[in-house]
Amino acid sequence: MRESLPQVCQNCATKHEAAFQYCSSCGQKNTDGKISFADLWSEFLDAVFNIESRTWLTFKNLFVPGKLTLEYFVGKHLTYLHSLRLLIITSVLFIIALSFQDFQSLTNHNYIVKDRIFENYERLRLFRILGEITDSVETFYPEQQTTIVTDTIKAVFADSLNSMLDKDGYGDKYGDSINVSYYISLRSNEREIISKHDFLKMDEDELVQKYKGNATILEQLVFKQKIKLINDESQLFAKLMGHITWAVLLLMPCLALVLYVLYFRHSYYYIEHLIYTFHCHAFFFLLMAFFVFGLGVFPWWGFIFFFLLTEIYLMFSLKRVYQQAWGKTMLKLFLLNISYLGLFFLFMSGTLLVSFLLI
Repeated sequence: MRESLPQVCQNCATKHEAAFQYCSSCGQKNTDGKISFADLWSEFLDAVFNIESRTWLTFKNLFVPGKLTLEYFVGKHLTYLHSLRLLIITSVLFIIALSFQDFQSLTNHNYIVKDRIFENYERLRLFRILGEITDSVETFYPEQQTTIVTDTIKAVFADSLNSMLDKDGYGDKYGDSINVSYYISLRSNEREIISKHDFLKMDEDELVQKYKGNATILEQLVFKQKIKLINDESQLFAKLMGHITWAVLLLMPCLALVLYVLYFRHSYYYIEHLIYTFHCHAFFFLLMAFFVFGLGVFPWWGFIFFFLLTEIYLMFSLKRVYQQAWGKTMLKLFLLNISYLGLFFLFMSGTLLVSFLLI
């Protein structure tokens, strides 16, 4: 059984003259510091399922264009999650959604290159063994019927083998070599041929030394990244998506500056424009997470619906937050889209370049 509760708040050290249930200074429930399972479970249910909690209230108002921003501007800061925390939570949800998708490769190949090469080598080895077996059978049983059967077996196996090796992808149709530039090349006629045997036995640095030993440092680095891409497209794609997410996060201060210029006559400070961009991107990340989770369910035109929904949300949020006429709002939405595309291309190009050269 617990002892009587203290008259001093354990959170903010405020002294109370009489017994109290909640602190009048910080609002924390009076406690002696000992937590029972019932208390822990009650706090969990209150935090997760209470529709009036900060988390639920924040996400509920986030779906109303501009409302969360205006609520924040009038001083309701403790009522909702901090804007930056909300942005981080929604971006993490988007990254988690990406992690649940099987991005096996950028080119939709459902195999690992080295595994496929090993399998093809194994097929060739089995074909040679089959040839030796049929030759031995024909030696012991030289009848015409035996020759017909063994030739049929070899022909069927050869057709199957050729069908597998002639499939487009990863240089299998090129015999014992791989054209590295088949996958990433700034010039369509560029060819960088490496041996499959070397690809299986050597790591990236050894391949660079053998095939690009006399090249410049930049050429060696690009060649190494091409090898990494072929080795593990799915891992590289996930990393690239992570860097693109960071690019979106990094462009927000620039986007807030664009808003500051577009609404230079408005009374908002730069930081308030930045808060608005945080809230908009939090909604976009949340919507993209939902969209990515349903990639296998939504039809191809779901992306168009996603784009239109974001544009409608942005239009109504601009109208609500900045309170200008619809004509000016539409014009500034157009200018904002153009600026965003330019900034996104700039930051994405930079992060993709850094990702490709340094990953």
